[in-house]
Amino acid sequence: MNFALWKHRFKKYTHILNVYFAFLKVHFWVRWLKITKLSKKESVLVILTQQFGDIVASEPLSRQIRQRHPDAMIFWVVKPIFRELLENNPNIDYIIDELCANQRLKLINNKSFDIVYNLQFRNNSHCEICNIWVPNPDADSKNITINNYYYHGNLLSVQQKIAGFKTLDVPPRLYPRGTERAKVDTLNLPKKFIVVHCQSAQNSRNWDTTKWTKLVNWILEKTDFSVVEIGLLSDFKIKSDRFIDLSSKLSLLENAEVISRAKLYIGVDSGPAHLANAVGTFGVIMIGKLADFKNHIPYSGGYKSGKNAIIVRNVIGPSADIEVEEVIEVIQTIIK
Repeated sequence: MNFALWKHRFKKYTHILNVYFAFLKVHFWVRWLKITKLSKKESVLVILTQQFGDIVASEPLSRQIRQRHPDAMIFWVVKPIFRELLENNPNIDYIIDELCANQRLKLINNKSFDIVYNLQFRNNSHCEICNIWVPNPDADSKNITINNYYYHGNLLSVQQKIAGFKTLDVPPRLYPRGTERAKVDTLNLPKKFIVVHCQSAQNSRNWDTTKWTKLVNWILEKTDFSVVEIGLLSDFKIKSDRFIDLSSKLSLLENAEVISRAKLYIGVDSGPAHLANAVGTFGVIMIGKLADFKNHIPYSGGYKSGKNAIIVRNVIGPSADIEVEEVIEVIQTIIK
């Protein structure tokens, strides 16, 4: 019992110590940059650390921030796993890897930055080890919360409102690092294929494997398209030369490159759907009722307007309850 207690304390205090080191490292780095830049440049901090679909959706806002602060040093705090989505964005100068929400709170409270755009809701700003929550006064002042945000528009327009920018409906862009195309070239993908993504972080959004198997088998049997699966984990047991499982084999931007080469993207509402919107591949997206939101739309641009996507909805229940036949009917209108 004592060993378990000391193990817990060691983990907690080691984590907190690392948080202080991470905070101080950024703090003195920013001060050094200000000195080397002759202290004439504003330092702007953008906070949006997780949910990679939200990060992709926010890309147009990075352009607006750069337009408002053309000479500023713009920093973006993000979880290291999502860093690649920001690395080549010309509107962002520096990326800060987030260890935990407490590190972010210290950067805000220390006033290391001249301007802070906090786009992260409080409910996604908690460190269990440090036992702290990071508030978002800007969102609170506009009465934008996790419980009502989709009443304010899509993800981009919500972020724009929180940050105090004009709401512009433009699609996001991606900024590949240069290696993605070469990597995907080595996969020797078929000329005609459809990408599917089957799982999101919320189970209520996900079809079960039986439905996905039925849909994929229909594509393989009734069309001449191959099917490429992306994502973290595959539950399929499909044996076909025209079914290609790329789950857990590619980076985020490599997945985007695969999607860009597809005739069609089919998936639930999840991060890769935002990648599909960004690369311009026509999408069939299943969206169901989410909490109290019945007709919400997460996307901007062509996925919002319907010019480049068809949303298959269930307004009375989760997307998991959407029937396979509804999706097949939509697909037939696209690939005929």
